[in-house]
Amino acid sequence: MGKRFLAAAIGVPLILAVVFFGRYVPILIDISAAIICTFCVGEFAIASKTEKIYPLSIPSVLFAGTYPMVLTYGYGLLAGYIYTGLVLSMLVFCHKKINYRDFAYQYGMTLLITLAVSSIVMMKNADTAHASLYFVLALGLPWMADIGAFFAGSFLGKHKLCPTISPKKTVEGVIGGVLLCMGATCLIAWLFSLLLYGDAVSVNYLPLCLMALVGSFLSVIGDLIFSVIKRYFEIKDYGFIIPGHGGFLDRFDSVIMVAPFMLVYTTYFPIISA
Repeated sequence: MGKRFLAAAIGVPLILAVVFFGRYVPILIDISAAIICTFCVGEFAIASKTEKIYPLSIPSVLFAGTYPMVLTYGYGLLAGYIYTGLVLSMLVFCHKKINYRDFAYQYGMTLLITLAVSSIVMMKNADTAHASLYFVLALGLPWMADIGAFFAGSFLGKHKLCPTISPKKTVEGVIGGVLLCMGATCLIAWLFSLLLYGDAVSVNYLPLCLMALVGSFLSVIGDLIFSVIKRYFEIKDYGFIIPGHGGFLDRFDSVIMVAPFMLVYTTYFPIISA
């Protein structure tokens, strides 16, 4: 528990800095997404034991760090084409070092992680004026669901959710996570409308609550998906860089499921109105 508080003491100020300065320097959100993608892709390469297959791992990490940075300027498709063409070519030129399984592991997960996390940048590009709110919700929604599930499961948990995948998860924990997530999401949106946006926007609480409801369930699914992958590779954590949590991929696995959902949802059901 102490390590988790230490991680929060370091991470929360960094996120708040992006939130408040991101209004004036939107590229901070791009940089944050690029950092998350780079570490997550690198950690997966280590987990899948492809990190030393340099014709795969180096282009993958470079693409993960580049794509969120160039997306705003219209070069995302070009970056994806170059990356795909390069690693496919490596299957031919380095066929003695690379087998198709390793290629599929690295290429597939690199695209999944990078495109999913870059949904945060896409939301920023769609509504730059309120990009800080989308950034906080994309990270905070799954984290609040996780915190609520942790405490509700610790005190009230009796019925196991998926004991063969994640023995500590309980049905009661999921319910607690959903409730905290919905309440915290509404609170965050209200604070943003009050402190940062003033009377310029109004919060659409019904679609916001529905987004939090679905998003909290998706965060659980994302966590379970990457737990299955960890079991397949027989590892406990993807890394150790975040005290009490493991690696970036341990912390952002649920964000990978929630951020694309938020992008699609807010496109059709706006959560704020001018």
